[in-house]
Amino acid sequence: MADIRAGLRDNPTMYPFAATLTDAQELANVASYIEKLCIPLDHGHYDSKPGDNLDPNWAPPTDTAKRIADGKVLYEKECLECHGKNGEGNKEKFYPVIAGQHYKYLLRQMTEIRNGHRRNANPDMVKIIKKYTDDQLISISAYQSSLVMPGNMCKPKAARKSRGL
Repeated sequence: MADIRAGLRDNPTMYPFAATLTDAQELANVASYIEKLCIPLDHGHYDSKPGDNLDPNWAPPTDTAKRIADGKVLYEKECLECHGKNGEGNKEKFYPVIAGQHYKYLLRQMTEIRNGHRRNANPDMVKIIKKYTDDQLISISAYQSSLVMPGNMCKPKAARKSRGL
């Protein structure tokens, strides 16, 4: 949200909301709240349907299992080093957690980084991702979206209890 407010990251949906957060404590409060939300473990997984990618006219050449398997090969080749075997990221090096992220979100972020639209992207990530085709990014995103979040971040009862529900 801080990057959106600073103009380093584009997200028109978030612009109005990010603009209302006036200080670091408000950002921390929102982050703390979001961290406690429960997202179903199967939410946002890849499904090989037309329209779930960059080109609305694209039709999947393979089934979902093959797409995910192809993505795993690509992920293990270069993504694993920074983002971890299970997509857990590296907090100390500011490599984000990608496990549990939505397929379309992952695809959009990687495409924007590759195409130079993310102004806050890690320079190493920019170099690595430049060579990937749209089809390869679809496969990588499909695999990444199948990764399970570290630990058990989806605890509906605990999340409701921490929010006083």
